[in-house]
Amino acid sequence: MITLVGNVLNSNNKKVLDKMNKMDFEYIRREVTAQIEDGAEYIELNAVSLLNNELPFLKEAIRIIESSGSKALVRSNNIFTLVEVIKMVKKEVVVGDIEFSKEKIDIILEASKGKNVKLIASIKDPKDEEDISPEKSLLIAQLYVDYLLDHGMKRNDILLDPIVRPLEQHCENGRIFLNTLELFKLDFPQVKTIANLSILSEGLPMRWLISSNFVSLAIEKGLDYIVLDVMERAIIESIITTLTIIGKDKNMQSYLSFCRNNRESRRRGVLQ
Repeated sequence: MITLVGNVLNSNNKKVLDKMNKMDFEYIRREVTAQIEDGAEYIELNAVSLLNNELPFLKEAIRIIESSGSKALVRSNNIFTLVEVIKMVKKEVVVGDIEFSKEKIDIILEASKGKNVKLIASIKDPKDEEDISPEKSLLIAQLYVDYLLDHGMKRNDILLDPIVRPLEQHCENGRIFLNTLELFKLDFPQVKTIANLSILSEGLPMRWLISSNFVSLAIEKGLDYIVLDVMERAIIESIITTLTIIGKDKNMQSYLSFCRNNRESRRRGVLQ
């Protein structure tokens, strides 16, 4: 089955950044609770824009997430921030995004000893960002997987991120992602995959329309960890119906439960 990661608490959002800067942890608590209630197994934290206040914020936010019964997924471009996060968590944690750098990977592996840590492997080449072909991505993923397995990381703790890029940048970015994901699942069937699907629709109107269809295609290709706004109803509906259609909803339990909790209204053909 897929794993949902709620991505509302991202400092790239101006409203969220303002709350983070003010250390408004009541707001954070409400958002965490709402995402958990809507099915998020992990709560993503991206506080990079806080700069020097990143770690103090993460320390309290992680405490809130763990005390709420959930788990944290922390994204940062500062390797030492991720090391401190690994030290402070009491539960399983996901950290990323780490490009293929043996030096950085070794630092994370050392910090992870005795901890339950999953690592997001960012599949991009900073030296050649123009080549985003599925074949190039597969080569990078192979290096990453081989290195992590050789150093004792379990396959289930490796999360390959094929990288979603906005359609606004190039109209084929959705197709490239799906083809890359398909190659990853064929070559590394026991290694997990993760992606922030909301990125595809950045800058476009009616983003939910693209996201709700994109998530169905990604699930069919085998995506394991889906990062998105779990409070976006249309997307959740797409996830539930897709899992049912492709036979991954045992005895249609999730679909039937969803229908019972959301009685159909024949007016306008919508769910009330």
